[in-house]
Amino acid sequence: MKRAALTPALALPLAALALAAPSAAFADATIQAVDESGAGPNHWNPDTVTVKVGETVTWSFAGTGLVHNVKSESGWDLSSPFAVAGAAVTHVFTTPGTYKFYCQLHQSTMFGEVRVTDETGAPPPPPPPPPLSEQSYANDAPPVSVFEVRDKVRPRLDRVKVTRARHAAKVRFRLSEAGKVKVTLTRGKLTKSRTVTVRRGTSTVTVSGLRPGAYRVSVTARDLAGNRAKAARRARITVRG
Repeated sequence: MKRAALTPALALPLAALALAAPSAAFADATIQAVDESGAGPNHWNPDTVTVKVGETVTWSFAGTGLVHNVKSESGWDLSSPFAVAGAAVTHVFTTPGTYKFYCQLHQSTMFGEVRVTDETGAPPPPPPPPPLSEQSYANDAPPVSVFEVRDKVRPRLDRVKVTRARHAAKVRFRLSEAGKVKVTLTRGKLTKSRTVTVRRGTSTVTVSGLRPGAYRVSVTARDLAGNRAKAARRARITVRG
């Protein structure tokens, strides 16, 4: 009895499937750094991946125009120099678990995690607490990186709207990235101001304890790297008793 031969049309797809399946099964994960654009803020794409023990995760900075890096949150060694379109960073994960990472300059939006399963594909155990050297205490000052000055991109401050309230002024605005915003009200020699730290997006700041009268309002902003918004936003408001 003769065996039927595969026709060329059928043999080609089967050959391609045989070659593709092993590489897909053992493919490493790649996480791409993405600059802020009209589609959203600075972020990782994807920000969460799942791999098996022994597999490698690569963080790529190809095509970026801003300064980025990648650093582990605790308990494992991963870092890269601050640079525009810097070299890719790779790490082989040998223990099941959940490993968190972030960009030091854009921590509010560029963060994620790697979930490492065992050979059976079982979900990773909860992450261990960070070592004592990385735990924060109430009297700790916020960390400041010497590399943060390399971020030269100014934040955008817009959509500023000032409304009055009883003995107070409410200032609504939008900031393009996390930073600090200062609202100052001036009436003759009287000056009252308030500085707050805000996330990216729309926020509202209320300055209370104002006496009745006409005030000049100034709104300024800086990002977490110290870059100042291009221009202070100014307005006038009359506060009533």
